[in-house]
Amino acid sequence: MLVVATARFCARHRWFVIAAWIVLALAAVLGTRALGPTDPESLTVPGSDSAAASVLIDQVSGDDDTEISTSTVLLVATGPITEHAAEVAEVADELRAVDGVVEVTDPLASTAQGRAATTPDGTGVQLRVRSEAEVDTAALTDVVTTAREAGLQVGVSQPLIDDLAAGSSRTSEAVGLAVALVVLLVALGSAWAAGVPIVTAVIGLLTGLAALDLVRHAVAVPTIVPTLATMLGLGVGIDYALFQVARQGRSLREEEDRVAAVARTAATSGTAVAFAGVTVAVSICALAITGVDFVSWLGWGTAIVVAVVLLGSLTLTPALLAVLGPRVAARRVRTDLDRTGWARFAGTVARRPWTAVAASTVLLAALAAPAVSLTLGQSSDADWPLGSERRISYDLTTAQLGAGSNAVLQVALALDPAATAADDPRLTAVADQLAAVPGVTSVAQPTLATDGSAALLRVQPTTGAADTATADVVAGLRAVETPAGVTLHVGGPTATRLDLSDRIAERLPWLVLVTVLVAAALLAFAFRSVVVPLKAAAMDLISVAAAYGVVTAVFEQGWGAGLVGLDGPVAIDAYVPMMLFAVLFGLSMDYEVFLLSAVREHWLQTGDNTLAVRRGLAETGRIITAAALIMFSVFASFVLTDNPVIKVFGVGLAVAVAVDATVVRTVLGPAVMVLTGRWTWWWPGTRTAQVPPDPDDWATPVDETGARVGPPAP
Repeated sequence: MLVVATARFCARHRWFVIAAWIVLALAAVLGTRALGPTDPESLTVPGSDSAAASVLIDQVSGDDDTEISTSTVLLVATGPITEHAAEVAEVADELRAVDGVVEVTDPLASTAQGRAATTPDGTGVQLRVRSEAEVDTAALTDVVTTAREAGLQVGVSQPLIDDLAAGSSRTSEAVGLAVALVVLLVALGSAWAAGVPIVTAVIGLLTGLAALDLVRHAVAVPTIVPTLATMLGLGVGIDYALFQVARQGRSLREEEDRVAAVARTAATSGTAVAFAGVTVAVSICALAITGVDFVSWLGWGTAIVVAVVLLGSLTLTPALLAVLGPRVAARRVRTDLDRTGWARFAGTVARRPWTAVAASTVLLAALAAPAVSLTLGQSSDADWPLGSERRISYDLTTAQLGAGSNAVLQVALALDPAATAADDPRLTAVADQLAAVPGVTSVAQPTLATDGSAALLRVQPTTGAADTATADVVAGLRAVETPAGVTLHVGGPTATRLDLSDRIAERLPWLVLVTVLVAAALLAFAFRSVVVPLKAAAMDLISVAAAYGVVTAVFEQGWGAGLVGLDGPVAIDAYVPMMLFAVLFGLSMDYEVFLLSAVREHWLQTGDNTLAVRRGLAETGRIITAAALIMFSVFASFVLTDNPVIKVFGVGLAVAVAVDATVVRTVLGPAVMVLTGRWTWWWPGTRTAQVPPDPDDWATPVDETGARVGPPAP
């Protein structure tokens, strides 16, 4: 087997492998830093009305430089802003000196412009700022601080706010690693053993993130991807190494040679890790079914990091295990699987399977119940915690310009024949109809393309992006009848996200179907069973449903929102449940594969399904629980970030892992396997369910002499 051969090679050449990984990680990290800023993300939904509008908007703007973006900086005083022209001019000058800022326009420099650019009550003014993809964050922060010290309130629009309010996940990562180390020390009983998963995960994660950063220089990847990849990569990296370290202690008791022990570990836990990692990556990549680059790269970008972390688990971990040798073995180990605490627990489940199924089903149904009311919306800066820069800017802009100022819609018109002036009768007629749409506050003067073949009108609704009434406004604008020769499309961030919601609602069933079928097929051929993949798919869907229910209750309904740092309910973006499903379905397979590998090993040895389930759970229960606690801690720690979308992912992933490991994988799953009996291992056309499989029918790992080095593995 490839996994065993790779592990044996890495164990024999352990110092070379360790050095290679360290050099690779350092080179990757330093190399990406030398490349500079990455390309900005963009969201388009191919084939949608907003995508058609985007083409016309680019035509009107006439700016082919995608590295330059336009933002506004709102300055508000306690009295008329014209009385603070000097302070405004000073802020504009300081902004011009910020690295990355290309141009700053101060409307108060002209009296006529000043009247037009001030807010309705005359206390505020908007500076127009053109900047590169990345600006000097520290200098920008200093400008904002100086303006506030001068008595001005400051609100910054996107995309400049992304630099001003750039958050860091380092605190979350540190908390997650600290908890993981404590759990590892308790679970493994050895400081050397506890260090292996941490070292492997950190080196793999750094290399994976550097690889992702290289990709981000070539394509536009959503800015949220590195954070999601960090969450997932850190969690699976520690868990994958933990599974192997835990098995290594047993291997060392069976093999005197440390290389042979590493090979035996690879034949069991290593193979299970490889299968679990591939399943996670495949599940996440299924997001490409949406046909939307933004969503696809949520999956592809995260899968890149998972793949690198998996490679580290299959190469660096065996090398470290070979170096440490007996030092990774716990000092006190219970070898009698029929007398441990987990054995007694497993025995209780096996004796009362119907009770276990009923109790766990009731609990899971209660957790999943709120998901019935789950509705997809659009998150906005209004959802960020009070006191954050995004929330300050949003509240200030809303107070001065109305809620709809944060959800301006861009109506793009294709003109044939081309217009010669902005007062073209066709444009005037369309503007009047747009203004008459219910929920529209204002319609700006049209902006023409250089050749007059397209025009752009900015429409401000009365409600914000997260309000369902804004979706009605978009529908009303798209229903406007245009004069002959005029084609209307509605675009902009708000309209694009509404189109994304529609696309995801259309493609989500296909994502679920493909992900379940692929994972079930992999399990079926790995374990040569029909019941195993069906049971696993059902268990994973149950875990996902429970996570959806908790996410809906906490974020959409606001139950305990204060505990996660929010001041009330928030909207859940359409892509979040889809991403959660892909990630959770893949992660659920981790524990399933690890448990099933142990159960099947005992089934092959005894031919007694109930005994195999008991011993498999007794053998893996402690490690599964420890692994789940680590992953729960890593995911839950990201609740400490300000970004509400990251909070949703953190809570959803943490809950799913906790439910999967404590209820689904250790109670419901084993109980179902006891009830299905020998039919659990039925495979059509080979053996009946009443006869235990012959170990020779399975792929049995052997060394170069042909001697068996471990029990059969998938």
